[in-house]
Amino acid sequence: MAANRERPGPSTGESPAVSFLEKPDLRRLFDYWRSLRRGRLMPSKNDIDPLDIGWALSRVFLMDYRPAEGFTYRLAGTEVSSVFGHSNLKGLNLRDVVKPERLALIESAWTRVAEDQSVVCMSGMVYHGVDRTSIGERLLLPLADEAGGPVTGLLGMTVANWVTGEVTEEMRAIDVKAIPVEEIP
Repeated sequence: MAANRERPGPSTGESPAVSFLEKPDLRRLFDYWRSLRRGRLMPSKNDIDPLDIGWALSRVFLMDYRPAEGFTYRLAGTEVSSVFGHSNLKGLNLRDVVKPERLALIESAWTRVAEDQSVVCMSGMVYHGVDRTSIGERLLLPLADEAGGPVTGLLGMTVANWVTGEVTEEMRAIDVKAIPVEEIP
């Protein structure tokens, strides 16, 4: 985590990703991520300062990415961890927490962050629990240790509402949008 540095200010210019993000907190996190780029395609994990995003900490997650292993939690907020019945997700792989029947769909969307160097926005059924389902939006932002990549992690956040009872097929649908980082001002 970054220490003793100037706090990033708001970024300028409208980005295509913001145009389809409905949740204000996701727009705010996206703007924060953009402000950390400072002329690079993607910021690094070390650029993220929890003091800058205190308003979001319970809902954010930071993942490490290695092509052979996939995504591993570096940290996850309390809301994220509790969805999966854990008090802490640190060190767990995405494959350890996502239900097998949903894994292929989730991994294919998340892998676009790394392989395509893209910001990924998901909307619809973002979590599926035993007796409830959440409908909302998730934002996945790529991170890179080197200025031009490769992607070595991601910063993500989910904003959702829980639904109980029957979940229709329409509610189960997930809309995934990916925007290559080089197209983001």
